[in-house]
Amino acid sequence: MPELTCEARRVGDFESRTEEYEMVFSVEGGDGTPGRTLRIEYQAARAYEINASLDAAVEAAREVIAAAGLDARPTEETLAKFAWRTIQSVKYEEGDSKTGRLEI
Repeated sequence: MPELTCEARRVGDFESRTEEYEMVFSVEGGDGTPGRTLRIEYQAARAYEINASLDAAVEAAREVIAAAGLDARPTEETLAKFAWRTIQSVKYEEGDSKTGRLEI
């Protein structure tokens, strides 16, 4: 069964109020389609910035799934939660990356 992976790492100034992340979405077990890199930034006090970042992450994930030729249609909520959890897992890692996996 293919998996959607999201490798995330925090970039930028770790002491800043603005949180910046680099995310790479790819499909493991697919046809070898290259991943999609996304860079997001937001201030935690601004919900609209967080929502816009999650919307961009969902779109990137959908693009990768479609490019891999898969019929999987995870919900927007599932993809947003997946992206959010992956981002939060690296929030205090100061540049170290972690990879989240979602079976699709």
